[in-house]
Amino acid sequence: MPSHSWLMLDHESPRYRLPDDLRARDPMAGRDCGWVEQMLPFVRQFSQPGETVFDPFAGFGTTLLAARLEGRLASGCEVDAGRIGLIRERLARHELAQGTTLLHGSCDALDGVPPFDLCLTNVPYFGCRWPGAPAASQLYDSQSYAQHLDGLRDVFYRVRAGLREGGACIAMVENIRLGDRVLPLAFDLARILGSLFVMEEERVLIYPHASEETDADARTDRRHEYALVFRKQRERIDLQATAELLDALRAQGHAFTLLGSFARWQQDPQGTPPADADIRADADPQRLNALLQWLRDHGFALTSWGDPVALPLHLDSYRGRYYFRADRIDSRGALVRLDICYEQ
Repeated sequence: MPSHSWLMLDHESPRYRLPDDLRARDPMAGRDCGWVEQMLPFVRQFSQPGETVFDPFAGFGTTLLAARLEGRLASGCEVDAGRIGLIRERLARHELAQGTTLLHGSCDALDGVPPFDLCLTNVPYFGCRWPGAPAASQLYDSQSYAQHLDGLRDVFYRVRAGLREGGACIAMVENIRLGDRVLPLAFDLARILGSLFVMEEERVLIYPHASEETDADARTDRRHEYALVFRKQRERIDLQATAELLDALRAQGHAFTLLGSFARWQQDPQGTPPADADIRADADPQRLNALLQWLRDHGFALTSWGDPVALPLHLDSYRGRYYFRADRIDSRGALVRLDICYEQ
């Protein structure tokens, strides 16, 4: 893959294009099918022959086909049974069905998803008004944008669990227009992925052809989209600044118990450096609010599972989420990260 921040896709090969007869059998006529050429450079750069490439939104098997063409194993999940059948037939026509694992359902609701080395996917778009068989996990059929983002978050949490340490998670996504409103799906997804992985780079994929006309309410400009490249790896934090933060919190009278990897590292500085500092705080809303407010006043961004935390704190809104995250990045790029546990 070239080292540019963009990737020009000049044509779609008829050899690997979704066949017209398969496209005609799909409820959406295959209009959301990506290109094999779109996926091949990422398969080559971010995986090795024999490794497993996973697509949590398998769709028509485009990612899986690209993986098999490059000598990788392929696995994917798809919630629509009809598309599962199309994937199997498409791969069989290329004599590449062997080495592929397909699961029917959303990966966050399935057991037995095998581990994988690379996650590579095109995400489903909000507002498409899915005309096929209804399913609770069909994100094309999300009733609200917030629900759609929640569904994406659930899927990528499961992706993180299955992805090997050091593996890449790459999502292709566009911002979308609904009526006169633009929804920043690409940027909202980047925020979700950033709560789970470390961002490595972005690529802009450029298609020189005009967008296809559709009757869908959701309109995108398929002449470009983002490839968001993240990595499952430990963050590097500023250890000295983190220790100073903990001392400052104690000096301000905030009660907490230090636990986890940072506590172990303080006992043995020759050990593995921690990626954050974990503290357990009293689940008293007033005390928690005071702690979070102090952190915000000192330049920290506060999130809960990737969502911004509003102050004053309404703790009932965060029951079952277990912790808040406080991040501060200074002008040198140095990170201080604090995870504040408030539930067992």
